[in-house]
Amino acid sequence: MVGDRISAASRLFPSRGVTLLVAVRIAALDVGSNSFHLIVVQVTTGGHFEVLDRAKEMVRLGESSLRTGIIPPEVFRRGLDALASLCRLAERHQPDALIAVATSAVREAQNGGEFVRAARDEVGVEIQVVRGQEEARLIYLGARGTLNLAGRRAVLLDLGGGSLEIILADSRECYFTDSAKLGVIRLTEEWGASDPPTTRQLVALRTRVRGALEPVMARVRAMGFDFAAVSSGTAQALASMIQQDRGGKNGERDDARDEGPTLTVDALADLEQKLAGLTLNQRARLPGLDARRADTILAGAVVLRTALELGGARSAIVCESALREGIVADYIATHRPGMLLVEEFPDLRRRSVMELCRRCHYDEGHAQHVARLALSLFDQTRELHKDHSIRESDGELLEFAALLHDVGFYISPSKHHRHSQYLIQTHDMVGFSRTDVGMMACIARYHRKAEPPGESLSRTAEERHKPFRELARRARRRVRYLTALLRLADALDRTHGRLVRAVRCQVGRKTIELRIEVDGDPELELWAARRKGDLLE
Repeated sequence: MVGDRISAASRLFPSRGVTLLVAVRIAALDVGSNSFHLIVVQVTTGGHFEVLDRAKEMVRLGESSLRTGIIPPEVFRRGLDALASLCRLAERHQPDALIAVATSAVREAQNGGEFVRAARDEVGVEIQVVRGQEEARLIYLGARGTLNLAGRRAVLLDLGGGSLEIILADSRECYFTDSAKLGVIRLTEEWGASDPPTTRQLVALRTRVRGALEPVMARVRAMGFDFAAVSSGTAQALASMIQQDRGGKNGERDDARDEGPTLTVDALADLEQKLAGLTLNQRARLPGLDARRADTILAGAVVLRTALELGGARSAIVCESALREGIVADYIATHRPGMLLVEEFPDLRRRSVMELCRRCHYDEGHAQHVARLALSLFDQTRELHKDHSIRESDGELLEFAALLHDVGFYISPSKHHRHSQYLIQTHDMVGFSRTDVGMMACIARYHRKAEPPGESLSRTAEERHKPFRELARRARRRVRYLTALLRLADALDRTHGRLVRAVRCQVGRKTIELRIEVDGDPELELWAARRKGDLLE
């Protein structure tokens, strides 16, 4: 199920902030008021992405709901079916994460919450409902990857079914955003014009749009911009119609900047006048127009032409990237540290360990050095392993416990060994069994202060050492032995100066002799080793 993959992805990339060797695939789903859009991408070197697949379902979820506040049962069902179809397509690419975002229609509907719950329960996809400001931010992130904003400020107009997002931004930040309730479905239903519309009805629509946009576009014009851009299916449809109508003279790609086709205000005005004189059936047969947009395309032309005129722009670049690309860009930026771990540590278990280490800002030099010394001791004492039920795989557990032994400093230096135990036990250690996690937590817990207890304990001690006592008897024996090695390895880096380059271990019949190679005076290390070597003895 798609929901299962989402859960796995959220564990893989815990929400916080990589060149990728292990490819990460992300599916983004834009649950819009007019259409549902899916994009599946593969993240490439440097956090960029390549599009693997695109799909669209024209659902018209905002049909009547933007006016009545209720998504009708037939539209509700149509939306769920479209979600299921798009999610099946996404699943073919086996994405590491699927992120779905809903806008105006779900945001404003009284039963929008019911739709979100049904999507989760029936389809297995969690939908995040975003407000207008967040929608605008995501659209900006998507457009920024396509538009050339270097040294330039742009006004971006994204026209959806429920709203028009107005964004003023450059390559670094958004300076202004606004969400106007001027979506093409909303306007068309509110307008209720005859077929074709009368002159009075057309004037009423233009007056309504101008009244809503004048204060917003006056502010945008005062702040200033270098060029305008438009996005959405409606904008692309208008560009396609103009190109068909003018034999490619308008709507052509801007070769100088390679940013996409352009729409001129004059061409939009001519097309608007043409559309106003046609019936719905006549519009549906126009070249370059999907017949399903025939009823809303006139409102779209009025909104975009008016916005550009009021902003003082004579043309606009048609930007193909919008909300769905922004969802991907935002996900990559938010989860970049986790994605770096995927590349750096392909092994799932090691990745879980390193994620916790880095989340807790561990002392990397000390932890890595102690882990190396502990593994060296483990390898050189193999003839003792059988007597303590030690397995070959326990070397890895010892290494991981050594890397994690001081993460408790993140909470407090005082009793940090106990904090380390807590953090290991409560972190989502993907790839480990419950016994593995319990053993690593106990090894870290006993790396200093008290040793793992014996079999006879007081009632007070039983409670204090409960996690250790909950392990099976054989696991407890393994913990005691591995802890003894970690305590000694930690002692040999008492100053955190990595003075002990290597340790040579000679196992005799009754003794273990250690010879250390050093890069300085190891007085503190020798003192600590004598104190913490008791358990190994």
